[in-house]
Amino acid sequence: MKEYLHMVKRWDVIIIVLLTILSFLPLAIFTYAKSQEPAPPAGSSSKLVAVVKVDGKEYKRVDLTGHTGTEKFRVKAEDGDYNDIEVKDERIRISGANCNDQVCVRVGFIDKIGQTIVCLPHKVVIEVQSETGETEPDDGIIIPS
Repeated sequence: MKEYLHMVKRWDVIIIVLLTILSFLPLAIFTYAKSQEPAPPAGSSSKLVAVVKVDGKEYKRVDLTGHTGTEKFRVKAEDGDYNDIEVKDERIRISGANCNDQVCVRVGFIDKIGQTIVCLPHKVVIEVQSETGETEPDDGIIIPS
């Protein structure tokens, strides 16, 4: 180890420390920007609804806002495929499925507008929307076309 220490120069250490500090710059910028966002006015938050779709067709709507306790139900297809869906408090997830990859199960709970869980083998999609059907939060950004 000692024979390698003479190869490290002062500027090597300075560059390594500087690059390490700069690697945290995006985290600091995004944290600061997020803290400067105005909070939504009290009482203006829209109700959140989880829409469960199977093969592109709406299967069930679950109100998330104000939901308490645990509710479980199973989405079952004719060929034996199933997805166990759990609604706990104001969150929803796929708690079990008989697909091979289990990606949908590993996603865990979702509770924010626009979040989705997709089980491709069974063609099941769970999407959190506002009660009016919006899937993206209105952040005030206007993108010109």
